[in-house]
Amino acid sequence: MAAAQSGTLRELASNFVKLDRFEAGNFRRWQKKMHFLLSTLNVVHVLTTPRPKESEPEPIAATRERQKWDNADYMCKGHILNGLFDGLFDAYQNEATAKQLWDVLEARYMQEDVIKN
Repeated sequence: MAAAQSGTLRELASNFVKLDRFEAGNFRRWQKKMHFLLSTLNVVHVLTTPRPKESEPEPIAATRERQKWDNADYMCKGHILNGLFDGLFDAYQNEATAKQLWDVLEARYMQEDVIKN
């Protein structure tokens, strides 16, 4: 089943209309399109759900849930970074999580959108 699901995600990603890269203008439009893409890929939850905490001793199910979240965060952050022009990618690539990246971009560029409009 996992192989079939990963094939489906691969097909979805390859058939998905390419999202215009964000270049520091029209942030709200880009953000909505990116949010839709992340929702479609089923990784958007990491922007609103904190990482599951580690505990000792930890049940295997809790470990798997945290690993699942970590993988979704990695995919989410990668898609957000991929949606940025190279200069912005370079500036923001060191954010630790997708949520931190999302929040920093929003704080920086949402304000610019408001000023321009």
